[in-house]
Amino acid sequence: MASKFVVIMMALVLPIFVPYVAASALPIHVALYAYFYILAISSLTLIFSIFLIATWSGERRVLAFLIAITVLINVFGVYTSFSREFWVYSYEETLLRLLMKTTSSEIIALSFLSIYFPLLSFGIWKAGREIAFLKFKDLIISISLLLLLVIAIVVANLYSQMESQIKEFFNVLLSADVLLIFFYALLVRIYRETEAKAYYLTILGFFFLKFLSDFTVVGGMTLAGIPVVFYTMSHATLLAGMVHLYMRDIKILTYQDVVEEKERIMDLYKRVSELQEVLAVMNKMLRHDVKNKLQVILGYIEIYLTERDERYLEKAIQAVEETNQYINKIRDLERAISTEKSVLKPVNIREVFEEIFEFYQIQSTIQGNCYVLADEAIYSVIDNIINNAIKHGKTDRIDVKLSEIDGECEIRIIDYGIGIPSEIKRKIFEEKFTLDPHSGSGLGLYVVRKVVERYGGRIWVEDTKPRGATFVLRLKIKLQ
Repeated sequence: MASKFVVIMMALVLPIFVPYVAASALPIHVALYAYFYILAISSLTLIFSIFLIATWSGERRVLAFLIAITVLINVFGVYTSFSREFWVYSYEETLLRLLMKTTSSEIIALSFLSIYFPLLSFGIWKAGREIAFLKFKDLIISISLLLLLVIAIVVANLYSQMESQIKEFFNVLLSADVLLIFFYALLVRIYRETEAKAYYLTILGFFFLKFLSDFTVVGGMTLAGIPVVFYTMSHATLLAGMVHLYMRDIKILTYQDVVEEKERIMDLYKRVSELQEVLAVMNKMLRHDVKNKLQVILGYIEIYLTERDERYLEKAIQAVEETNQYINKIRDLERAISTEKSVLKPVNIREVFEEIFEFYQIQSTIQGNCYVLADEAIYSVIDNIINNAIKHGKTDRIDVKLSEIDGECEIRIIDYGIGIPSEIKRKIFEEKFTLDPHSGSGLGLYVVRKVVERYGGRIWVEDTKPRGATFVLRLKIKLQ
């Protein structure tokens, strides 16, 4: 698409060079040719900007409207500068006479000054809107460009032989050019990582070429109408840029939109990483653990068929049940780390404990109550911790304390079993870690951690005095 922009730009600019290579072939005076060419390209830009006003919406429509006003003022200035008496002079002499008429006519001078206000207002408004996201480096680069242009203007004035009236007026134009270049260079820097920078590059190119046109006037470099070439190129750049933006259908973003898009992409990346993690775990489990279980089952069945010993059949059945439990753990893990995350809703955590305790023959108490933001996976979380306390912790009693602390629900699940050694407290929530390799998959507490993290909560384990372990969960509470 960038190549199309270059093609359009070249197609618009090349005709202005015709007088330099084939002046004798022109059917009209060179200066008249240049005048009508500038008027034609300005009118075409105006028509296309009006089309964009009707086509675009929102901030893009506002920008198209301001461009249309800018170009309309320019067309008016070019049209009113026309004078038949000029076309009998040489190209350079015609240019000088036009410059004198521009500076001596208040209407023409005011029209060329008015060109700057629409897009300058937009640039100041847009830069002010994104000031919170401006980086120091971006500001330094833009200020450096501004200082460089100011130095160039000073040098041009020192060595200029141009008439003072023309020089003074075009110095005012140069000041406006520099101001606009500064603001749009700032916007290009701010949006450099987005497609939206194309809008500000287009306007920056327009005013930079216009700066070169005004600069050559102040510097007295009017030979062969050089200022006219830059002036025409500025409008060609504006038109080519607008066509490019329309073809690409690039949206104008606020920097807040950019930040939100980055956050969305980062969240998507995190979810993809989590999915890759669970797929890797499931792949290892299916290839290694489940496959081993199936081989054990097959071995028991083969021995049973040979010896007809009922003990091996019972072992095979037990192994099938263990495999089924293992597959259920894989299912729980898939639910815990899913890219299609369910909507969290308020859940009465006390009721969750009451329902789960009904399935366990163990002494238990529940103190307090609170609502947490969760989904159905919260049952798997609580069940895993309680089952772990009974099966591995060897506890004969579990106490639960629920309380609201700092806007969160703190859940303390206290057992009085054998406890957990300090050196492995941080490892128990890792993938495949188990205290008993012969009876545990090592997935239970790993699934618990992943679900709690998905809820935006935290989990850790403490010692119960004088013995046992206390699992502490902090989950977000129901918003009032």
